[in-house]
Order: sequence, then C-alpha cells, then structure tokens
Amino acid sequence: MGSYLLVFVVAAAIALLCTPLMAAVGLRLGALDDTREPPIPRIGGLTIAVGCAAALLLVGVVFTPAGATLLGTSQAIGAVALGAIAILILGVVDDIRPLAAKVKFGLQIVIAAGVYALGLRIESVSVPVGAFSLGSLLAPLITIVWLVGITNAFNLLDGADGVAAGSAFFAATAIFIMSVALGHPAIGLVTAALAGALLGFLPFNFPPARAFLGDSGATVTGFLLAGLAVEGSTKGPTLVAIAVPVIAFGVPVFDTTITLFRRLVRGRPVFEADREHVHHHLARAGLAPRQVVGIVYAASAVFALAAMMFINPTARSYAVALLAIGAGVWMISRFLHLHELNELARLAKRGALQPKAIAVNVGLRRAAERIGRAQSLDDLKEGLAILLEESEFDEVLLMVSPLGNRRGRAQMWRLHEGAFMEDWPVRRPDEWEVVCPFEGAGWTGELHLRRRLGRRSLLLDLNLLLEIVQPTLAEAAKRIEAPVTLAK
Repeated sequence: MGSYLLVFVVAAAIALLCTPLMAAVGLRLGALDDTREPPIPRIGGLTIAVGCAAALLLVGVVFTPAGATLLGTSQAIGAVALGAIAILILGVVDDIRPLAAKVKFGLQIVIAAGVYALGLRIESVSVPVGAFSLGSLLAPLITIVWLVGITNAFNLLDGADGVAAGSAFFAATAIFIMSVALGHPAIGLVTAALAGALLGFLPFNFPPARAFLGDSGATVTGFLLAGLAVEGSTKGPTLVAIAVPVIAFGVPVFDTTITLFRRLVRGRPVFEADREHVHHHLARAGLAPRQVVGIVYAASAVFALAAMMFINPTARSYAVALLAIGAGVWMISRFLHLHELNELARLAKRGALQPKAIAVNVGLRRAAERIGRAQSLDDLKEGLAILLEESEFDEVLLMVSPLGNRRGRAQMWRLHEGAFMEDWPVRRPDEWEVVCPFEGAGWTGELHLRRRLGRRSLLLDLNLLLEIVQPTLAEAAKRIEAPVTLAK
C-alpha cells in the first residue's frame, strides 16, 4: 500500500510543480484558449503525462517490488500506454491548431483499433446471468466503441473550469480500488499516478482556471481510464466487469448519452458543438462556477461510491449502490430541462392512440367529400355538422357575412347536438381558436374551432384539416349564392 500512496503523492507533487512550466510551453506553442482574457493555456495533457510517467519511473526505481510489478505488466498495459501517447500527440496538435471533429474522431478510431491489435481486448460481456463471448466480429467493435466513447465522454465534459479533471479524479479512485481489490497491482499503480496527477493539476484548473485540460488532457485521461478499467476489471465477479467501469464513469457517460440522444432527436449533427451539457444547464440555473463544480464533484463521488459497492457484491451492497446511483442521477438532473424526453413521451402517447387518430382522420376525409358536394348553405352546414359532431373541439362556430362587410351584417351558428343553431358565443379566456376562412359567391365565411386550454393533445390532424377541408370548403362555397338574409 505504501507504493500506491507514494506514487500518488509524487505524481500530485510533480503535476503541481510542473504546471507553470507547462503553461509557458503552451504559450510558446500557441496552445491557448482565447475565449478568456488573458488567454488560458491548454496544457493539461502534458502536465498529466509528465506527472504520471515521472512518478511511475521514480517509484519504480526507488522501490524494487513496484518496479518489478510495472515491468512485469501484461501486454495489454503496454498497448494502453502506447495508445495514450498517440492520443496525447493528437490532442496536443488539436490544442495548437484545431482539427475537424470528424478527422479527430477518425484518428481516435485508428488508435483504438491499433490498441486492440496490440492486445487490449474486450472479448466477453458480463451480466448478472453470466458472461457472453463477443466473437471475432463484435470484440473489436465493442473495444473500439468503449475506448473512443469514454475518451470523448471526458472531452465533452470539459466545458467548465475544473469539471472534467475533478470527475476523472473520482473515476480514477474507483478504478484504483477495484484494481487492487481484484489483484491487479500494476493497474493500481498507474491509476494512483493518474489520480495524483489530476489532483496536482486541479488547483490551476479550479475556477477561476489558470490552465485548461484542453483536448490533450481530457482525451488522454479518458483513454487511460477506459483502457485501465478494462484490464482492472478482469478476474472479478461477472457483474463487476461491466458495472464498476460504467458506474465509475457515471457523470461523463450520463452527459454523453444525453448529448447524443438530444442531437439525434433534434436531427442535429452528432459532431456539432453546443452549450447543452450538464455544466451548461447548471450554470444557466443560476449556480456560480464553484457551485457547478461542487455539484459535479458530489455526483462523481456518489457514482464512484456506487461502483465500489459492486466489488464485493451482496444484496445489501446492491441496494446501497442503486441508492447511490439514484442520488447521483438526481443531483445532475435536478437542474436539467430535457425537453426532448417530454417530446418523446408525447410522441409515444400519440403512437398508442394512433389507431383512433387514423379513424378520426379517415372520417375527416369522408366528410370533406360530402362538403364538396354541397349545393346550398344548409348542405354546407350539414356536412360540417357530420364532420365535427364528435370532434375534440369544445365549440364549433360558422359565421357568414356579405362580401366586403364581414361584421356589419354577419350571422353565426353554433354546433349543438348535431345541428347548427343560431348563436354568437364569446370566446372564453381559457380557450384557443383556429379560424378557417373561405369565400362564397358574394359572401364570406369563417369556421371557428375553439378548445379549452389544458386538454390532451388533439387526435385530429390540424394540418390535414387545413390541407383538405379548407380548400374543399372554399370550392363548395363558390357554388353557393349568398343567403337571403345577407343579400338584404
């Protein structure tokens, strides 16, 4: 345990000391975020890489057992290290001269595929009922999706001071405990170094930030955590292998899932940037930057705690873990207004009522045919009565007036018990109204459809009403002479 603590402290100290130096390097390279004044250097990737590598090297030299553990690591750990170096280089290039999102994403896929070829592989998926082999086709796909997905999840979360680095610290802590508990000391040393480097960088990244993670820092952190989680979860109970990594990354996974869901529902490009992430919603809710960070940290800690509950699974630990997960989701969703979920629920409800809606719209088409055959105003009213007798509107009104004198000598009828009765009701304050105008031979007409606010969504398709009924109504009215009462 002393080696873990030492590598953690050394990584934190090196990151803390070298961040100002890395800031100067970032300034020289032009890796700056010019949305702030003065511009903030984006050098988190270099700081974390130097902190991790130097700490592991020093501790490996000083403590022979730790060095032997690191040297005896599996081929997969070497693959993660090489992949992290490639991701770091890609991130640094992007921080200096931003790359197109699709180009960056494509290169990340290539790097993840290379790591898979070098030995880091998800070859089975574990669920409570057992483990399922993925086979030669699904194994590389799932591995690449996992590596690239978690890499970008932390990158997407890096939109506010201190958010991504702090969330990654809690995730690294959970992966460290899991690795040690399952007998993976090398993974424990690397994750301890990563957690220490993140902690050492945080004083400069905490709001108001003096240094940013940048793409280099966020992506290399996400990639390392994704790769180490795969290796660190092996040899554990079936549920551990899938539950601990996913739950430990709860905040970035939640944010990325909601982001993809939101963009797909809206039909927006997946790679299009927006300001709809968790931290943006929290800021718009009126929270100060440090309050935003505090909520994200609390949620991240809760998810990390929940993940650790699965390491030694019992009925009680499952209950506590599920309670913690629920608390974490509540924390980060309390201030979110996900209108897309409401819209999907509305569409789902409408889908359940679709057969009835189809019947209503078919009736509308048949009634429109009857209206089209009208030869008099009475025929017109009879056809409208059939059309709207069992409609979802609270009031149906028909108004006619002489051409050019719409209100002076107008007449109005209200649909009541299947027939139009002369009446002139005033629209109530809690009603909305659709007006469908048409013009006859020397007279004009208006069909008023009124409905109370707060009622369920209409099954009747208003677009269909306007596209079919209104033109048919107007065409029929042209054949009808003005009523005698209007002609006087």
